[in-house]
Amino acid sequence: MQGMALVVEHSDAPVILQSDSSEALLCMSTDALQRSAYGHLVLEIKCLSGNREFVPQKFSRSQNRVVDRLANYSRTERATAVWLRSVPPCIENVWPLDCNYMNL
Repeated sequence: MQGMALVVEHSDAPVILQSDSSEALLCMSTDALQRSAYGHLVLEIKCLSGNREFVPQKFSRSQNRVVDRLANYSRTERATAVWLRSVPPCIENVWPLDCNYMNL
């Protein structure tokens, strides 16, 4: 959710959500899980994105090593962080290899 808030604050571009979870992407694209334990988070993220175009993309973990490493960092260090205009040490050797370009 913090990532979505940053995107909305710093960019007018469409919101591109890449995930290895088909269920998470489905929740963001539909009203699924609205009454679940995570429904409030999904609703908050949808409210943050407002009327922006939403582009869900399904990737496996092997296709998106950067996200996998960042998620692992967050879990093991129990930390959240934002690196604007820089690359965190935990991904500096894989981020150039993981660029997933898309045309809108």
